[in-house]
Amino acid sequence: MISKSKKWSASLMAVAVTTTILAGCSNTNSGSSEATNKPANETSNPTTEAPKSDPITLRIELFDRNNTPTGAPPITDNFTTKYIQENFGDPNNIKVEFVTVPRTQEVEKLNVLMAANQAPDLVYTYDTPTVQKYVKDGGLTDLGPLLEKFGTNLKTVLGETVLNYGKFDGIQYAIPARRVLLPESTTFLRQDWLDELGLPIPTTTDEFYQTLKAFKEKKPGKSGDKVIPFSNIDPFHSKPLQYSFWEWDKISDADLYSMPDWLLPGNKEAHRFLNKLYNEGLIDPDFPLSMNKDPQKFQKDLINGIVGVGTANTNEPVYQGYLAEVYKADPNAKLVPINPFTTADGKTPKALYPPNGLYLFVPKSSINAEAVVKYLDWMAVPENFLALQNGTEGKTYEMVDGVPQVLDNDEAKQTLYNYSDYAIILNGKLASTTDEDLNIAANASDPQYKDFTISSIELGSKDGVIKPSVTTPIQAEIKYATTLKAKSDEIFVKVVTAKPGDFDKVYDNEVNDYMKIGGQEVMDEKRQAFDAAK
Repeated sequence: MISKSKKWSASLMAVAVTTTILAGCSNTNSGSSEATNKPANETSNPTTEAPKSDPITLRIELFDRNNTPTGAPPITDNFTTKYIQENFGDPNNIKVEFVTVPRTQEVEKLNVLMAANQAPDLVYTYDTPTVQKYVKDGGLTDLGPLLEKFGTNLKTVLGETVLNYGKFDGIQYAIPARRVLLPESTTFLRQDWLDELGLPIPTTTDEFYQTLKAFKEKKPGKSGDKVIPFSNIDPFHSKPLQYSFWEWDKISDADLYSMPDWLLPGNKEAHRFLNKLYNEGLIDPDFPLSMNKDPQKFQKDLINGIVGVGTANTNEPVYQGYLAEVYKADPNAKLVPINPFTTADGKTPKALYPPNGLYLFVPKSSINAEAVVKYLDWMAVPENFLALQNGTEGKTYEMVDGVPQVLDNDEAKQTLYNYSDYAIILNGKLASTTDEDLNIAANASDPQYKDFTISSIELGSKDGVIKPSVTTPIQAEIKYATTLKAKSDEIFVKVVTAKPGDFDKVYDNEVNDYMKIGGQEVMDEKRQAFDAAK
């Protein structure tokens, strides 16, 4: 199946998943589209209580982002893990155990665990080739029959479109999370720095460049000689800038799906621009460190008041709590989302996610697949995903017009900073299984940061592009994905840091090497798969 590749929309509604929650996705006996709140272990004879056997242990992967706030409990023993144990584990005679995996090394760690048959019962990744590899190797459990038997709530919340992303060769090997918001990333800057220098918000790429030069020369705020005009430089967060240089009239849907970005028309010029920024001292000179060893460096530098502009996951500064830390460190600071990267015809294309998020799956070595599906189905009951995402009503959030509004207190900050790592069937906050307007409001419910969030979502989705999707597993991609990802990161660092006079030679040589070590095979096979699907 091929998804629409180019979505140009400035409306806020474009960021919500467009899948309609149909009655047919829920229990056909009831005909209702609402999730049902039934215990996962409900029996046909509730009046007869069977003797309990020894509890099973359900092991669940948990990202360790190394960002626990000072004074907060550990990520494996806190409000959320206790809520899960008391409300799912105890009623089902299950001991829930969380197994931490470093977020920055999750694929590598998962590969080791899977190869050794030591992976948790429930594991996940965002990386499609990794899932395809496990499917090819026969390492995953077919969850389709279990989903039909125990997944009524889950099917209602996710919907058929999202679930189809977890099917490989027609078999439900993974249960994808539902993305409530589709924009990938948004750029923001220090408005107070602009005000100090008497500059307007940049609305074109050239104005953006002039703004960075002014930040470098004038050192506004408290930045001083440590000023970093533009930070968080890596392949993912550079996409809005990158897309603005692409020659879209020369790029077909087949190109967009099959070709590596390195070969697309205009991509070389995008990296030439980044190279220019680097050689003029306008981006973080230590960006390779942030990419490979210290992903929190950008946040630390921002909080310390030395970063002028950055591109982050859309609304990440709010939901990861570091926007509040910026304001705490400097009450005069003001961060605002911007949309400065423009094409020749004035558009601002940027990447949008497909409607699926994390791939959730069960290794073939696990004997607890049924418990996993029951757990995910329990999570799909509204009262449960509301608790996992928002905590306790009256303590960490309150309901306002049907939307959970997080409270501005220490308990909320120490409880909810990584809520998405527990409510794993959802990427983004969900308030309703049927009302997308409420879901948008739920992601902008903090009144202190509402304007930032709404603007971040709007600008992050404006002129957004979803790459085409083909469900056929790409065998060459499975084979070479790890190698090509490492090579792509290597190319990025080399071309950005090259001397200007060497840029063309470095770019061409590195991309040629990329194609020789598997890139050409992947491109050819993806082109064939696209043509066959069309």
